[in-house]
Amino acid sequence: MENSETKKKIREVGKREFLKKGFKEASLNHIVAEAGFTKGAFYGYYAGKAALFEDLVSSAAEGLVNQFKAAQEAHFDLIPENQAAQSRELCTQYLRHFLDYIYEHFDAFKLILCCADGTKYENYIHDLVELDVARTEQYFTALRNRGRLKGDASPELHHMITSAYFTAVFETVVHDMPREKAVGYIEELAVFFNSGWDGLLRMQ
Repeated sequence: MENSETKKKIREVGKREFLKKGFKEASLNHIVAEAGFTKGAFYGYYAGKAALFEDLVSSAAEGLVNQFKAAQEAHFDLIPENQAAQSRELCTQYLRHFLDYIYEHFDAFKLILCCADGTKYENYIHDLVELDVARTEQYFTALRNRGRLKGDASPELHHMITSAYFTAVFETVVHDMPREKAVGYIEELAVFFNSGWDGLLRMQ
């Protein structure tokens, strides 16, 4: 079997094992045995169980973070154009894009959200929340300095709202929601959270 096929087999078996048992309970011995290879063959590709898990999820995880950062910067582009009032709609547009990306890499995000305890991805949602809150607070400050933001929300409230929002979005994966249903769900979710934010902050 060619090296590429060997690695593909290890990845397939490893993904099934992680999805079934989670990272902590997954057995490297079981992965190797089911794949039909020796541990020596496995170690020719991966340093251990954690390295295999990372290989299965890292591309999708990093891709979403990078897209998320780009979306944050797009909000700053609204400031010189006097279009900050469109921030809520821009958020919803990007949410649709993120959902498409998540469903294109569904198994990877299922692993991250449900099976990652014991890996560096176990706090993935929290890390996204921290990233969002920090950059959005900078956006709010930029708007306030220009007199284009009315109202207030404490950093603590901001963090809690954002955490609830991200958790709600990723529930689509946690509960294996069909893609078509997820599309309708996030539209309703966007209306709910945008309405809440409009009650706290008005962008001009």
